[in-house]
Amino acid sequence: MAFDIKDKYLGCIIGAAAGDALGAATEPLSTQQIIETYGGPVTDFQTPAATTLSRGRQAGQVTDAFSIPYFLSQHILAAGGKVSRALGEDTLREWGESEWFAPFAGMTTRKAVNRLKENDKQELWSYAGHLGNKLFKGHYYALSSNGAAVKAWPAGLLHPSDINAAIADAVELTMASHDDPLSISGACAMAAAVSQALDENTTLYDIIQSAIYGASEGEKLAREREDIWVYPGPSVVRRIEMAIDVVMKYPDDGMEALRDLIGSGPAVAETLPTALGLLLVHQGQIMPALIDAVNIGDETAAIASIIGAIGGSWRGSAAFPTHYQTTVEQANCFDLLDLANRWVDLIALA
Repeated sequence: MAFDIKDKYLGCIIGAAAGDALGAATEPLSTQQIIETYGGPVTDFQTPAATTLSRGRQAGQVTDAFSIPYFLSQHILAAGGKVSRALGEDTLREWGESEWFAPFAGMTTRKAVNRLKENDKQELWSYAGHLGNKLFKGHYYALSSNGAAVKAWPAGLLHPSDINAAIADAVELTMASHDDPLSISGACAMAAAVSQALDENTTLYDIIQSAIYGASEGEKLAREREDIWVYPGPSVVRRIEMAIDVVMKYPDDGMEALRDLIGSGPAVAETLPTALGLLLVHQGQIMPALIDAVNIGDETAAIASIIGAIGGSWRGSAAFPTHYQTTVEQANCFDLLDLANRWVDLIALA
């Protein structure tokens, strides 16, 4: 098959959106609860059950996992590819007025948006996002959350096959909402993986190694900044390496092993390594990895969106059933092909 960069961009966008929408029906249920709720593993778009965060929404609708980077893409394109922390903050201001903010914003993003909106209301969920709150500090994921990683694929699209440039822009964009080294490490791992996946001759090994490099370099760059919050938490780099070891040790039940040993919760040190681990479990087969992500439990939308974005950047739109694009577009009033075309036009001008 001839190399088609436009199809890789479309694949990334379809995968990120469809992964999110598929996982919306299962987040935050456990694997067993998913089976009990839907009569078996979820393998296609489902109307979210009443016990999910997406209750009341229809099959194929996305959550924050795709809607934030979707808004971010629009801002990057409007700025001609010039990114900054301020651009990330403008994105959050706009997203904070959207239909996705109230039901889906996590602690870290909600805190950032409320700060930008100068919201002084101290409702429980917002108050929990202040650094002095023990509940917030007691759960490292509340700070270094997966929101940093799920919104990082635009930095990868901005710099195909240029990992260092993708990492640099991911740092700036992540600072808008997740101004700590661990979150930035996860975001840079994601941006580097997508950048590498867009390369014509890349392999799964190359993508995983790029993610490890991105996580390491991103954390290093973050710790060199003065405008950064530093606090203890698990290393994204070490967790990716651990995920690789887990898959090698438990090849026959990789999804269960990753869920039980790495975790599938909101921490970026769980979500990102587990997503990469699922790609390894299935030796680069995108759809089996995506379906495992939807059924692994807890942060299913984020994990599936990460796998979809990386897998689509690597394999293109053909990695997914054709109805994925049409279903997501109709359910959310998106034009994913137009977005991909605009990205390619921007890159062509670089």
